[in-house]
Amino acid sequence: MKVCIGSAILLLLPGLASAMQSLDDAELSQVNGAGVGFFLDDFYYDQGSATAQLSDIKDSQGNPITVDIERSYVKGEGSQRGALDTPAQLGTPLHPFSLRVGGTELAPSLPAGATALQIRTPTWSDPLNDTHQYGLWAYYQGCLYGEPGCTDPMRAQAAIDQELNTLGSRRDQILSRYQSVGFLTLKSGIDQDMQTVNQRRAQVDQETQDVQTTRGTMRTRYDAAPASTGLFGIYKKPAFGEKYGCGDLCTNSAVRAYNQSVDDYQNQVSELADAQKALGEAWSVERNGYTLNQRVTDFDEFTGLCGTPTAESPSCVMGRIKKTQDNRTVLTLVATTLQAGGKRVKGMDVGVETTFNLPSVAYSKDGNGNIVKGATTRRQDFFSINLEGFTLHGAYLNLWGDNNGLQGEASLQMYADKLVLGGCRNCTDANRMVAKNLYFDINLGHGKYQPLSLAVQSNGELRLTLPAVTWENHQAFYQQVPKSNISVGNLSMSGVDLGSQVVRGMRLDYLDVRTVNLPR
Repeated sequence: MKVCIGSAILLLLPGLASAMQSLDDAELSQVNGAGVGFFLDDFYYDQGSATAQLSDIKDSQGNPITVDIERSYVKGEGSQRGALDTPAQLGTPLHPFSLRVGGTELAPSLPAGATALQIRTPTWSDPLNDTHQYGLWAYYQGCLYGEPGCTDPMRAQAAIDQELNTLGSRRDQILSRYQSVGFLTLKSGIDQDMQTVNQRRAQVDQETQDVQTTRGTMRTRYDAAPASTGLFGIYKKPAFGEKYGCGDLCTNSAVRAYNQSVDDYQNQVSELADAQKALGEAWSVERNGYTLNQRVTDFDEFTGLCGTPTAESPSCVMGRIKKTQDNRTVLTLVATTLQAGGKRVKGMDVGVETTFNLPSVAYSKDGNGNIVKGATTRRQDFFSINLEGFTLHGAYLNLWGDNNGLQGEASLQMYADKLVLGGCRNCTDANRMVAKNLYFDINLGHGKYQPLSLAVQSNGELRLTLPAVTWENHQAFYQQVPKSNISVGNLSMSGVDLGSQVVRGMRLDYLDVRTVNLPR
């Protein structure tokens, strides 16, 4: 096992970062309120010559599994997956990890009067080391910059221009469709026709409830009806929903009541069908040559593209097109900086290789084709994880306490050139899962509108919650609570290219996560 670490702890003084001072242990013990910054310089960790083991783990059948960690390492970017002892660094004197205590001057999202403890990773403002800006560019770039065939940083700009052209074309189609009408007039007609839709939707809801009620009555009467009726019991009890065959000749009161309930149910089903048909007709009402369904679809799509129209001939001042145009500005800044020879701060290479034993059951077929369970043996599996060019620039965690306990808000800003998952020891990336340009922008909690609550319950289990959005705060919530984004510029599995993967604009309206102590 090899460990090489150099570090420094700095006092964060108000004003310029250059005013930070190096502290020894005695001086550090006297720090009060100024905040502490630290960084690690020229370090690496390699467990290649030592062994480690994870035990007391069980599979789904309760069988013990022992995981042997054959190798783990943390080194500087370019270590060739740990083969080279490349020194790494976490932060710099001007961009350290920081630990501070403060209020809204530290984080504007904190509730008034709250004093929070903030842990923040190194933060840069230049486009290549701002995780959000570089991660956005890397997603559109798709390929890993610097690899063969991926040396033009403007490839990302071409990709977003194509997206803008597609969005703009769809916007123009909708504008042209309603050019002679005007969007305010279009909205007025939609509102009028929607009144009928809402009335008929309410009728469908009522008829649906009536069907459920009459069906319940039919079930009750069916259960109370006899197994047979009539002379010598010639009329047997029918299937549920069907009537006894005696018709008007039925004399048994329970039979007559059930038969009547079948008629009532069928009549109610017919009324529901009529109500559903009327609702469908309401959606098909035409104005300006287009059905209500088409007009609503077009208006909602235009609002998503350009924001809510405030004029008969609106322009795109908000919405997805404006957001994409803003993103294009970011992409251009990153691309031109790369073209000018700009370099990112080196990240880290992190990896782990493990082996573990699992029970393996041999199955075969007998002479009749039946599957027969054979002997159970143990097999050894291999699994590895490698992160290349891993950074955490701009991430933070704010913690404070109030009457509800420990509260917090967090932002994970993570980027990696590659994430490689492998289940084979001696193979190439063509047989592994490889994700390139991996970007995580995960935001949990907002001090004013949705604080993240962390608690330990009476049984010792942990609970993590985000309160639900309320009617009183929903407008501010959707305006100010940050969204989360996950993107992969390119994903391949066993040599099969799956292209880019992205989740954008994700926001949690409610969260309640609890740990559970499973029986051993």
